[in-house]
Amino acid sequence: MPLLPYKYVYFFACFILFIFWFLIFASRKDLRREMLWASFLGLPFGVLDYFLVPGYWNPESLFGLIKTYGVGIESFLFFFLMAGIVSVIYEFLARRTPKKMAGSRKLHLLPLLFSVICFLVLTILFPAKAIYNFMVAGVTGALAIVWLRRDLLKQAAISAIIFSLFYFIVLFLLIQIFKGLVANFYNLENMWGVLVLGVPLEELLVAFFVGGFWSVFYEYVKSYREEKLR
Repeated sequence: MPLLPYKYVYFFACFILFIFWFLIFASRKDLRREMLWASFLGLPFGVLDYFLVPGYWNPESLFGLIKTYGVGIESFLFFFLMAGIVSVIYEFLARRTPKKMAGSRKLHLLPLLFSVICFLVLTILFPAKAIYNFMVAGVTGALAIVWLRRDLLKQAAISAIIFSLFYFIVLFLLIQIFKGLVANFYNLENMWGVLVLGVPLEELLVAFFVGGFWSVFYEYVKSYREEKLR
């Protein structure tokens, strides 16, 4: 039996993420604007659960909202927190800070728009493969940014590795706390079936590809570069 009823697992995961989100937010004033910007921009993407349920997974949620509507409170909390963390995880660990570049003040949102369109088109063509469509959207967005801003390649690559490792640790802990989580939440028949110490490979690849994209999106859109924190 799990430590808590399964309906609290998703919310508990968000609580763990909130601890990390708050620690970064509280300790690095210079990263707060980027975190809030990334978190609020990422929040609407909680609707992704609508495309993932039940083909990829079917988690229980507070008030049974996911089973009824395909999305729940946790869906949006999760993306809010994850978006904020991944956007600054490189700066936080490497002791770097964003600095405005001289030049254009325009908002460069085309890579995000391109990724969203890519995801929607693929999901129309392959509705049962939404998680893989999301990976492809992350890859295309990341490649578009690093092609246009070659200086962001290092940050994108390192962030993708760090974030996927961070995400793996969080999921691994959840699996240890809530025994049977993967079998009860994930539709393994529709997945590759590869588990890394119990964690579905798809989750790690999403963290890697989407993490690489989102970690440099703020810098690209706002025309920032990274410099060593003084």
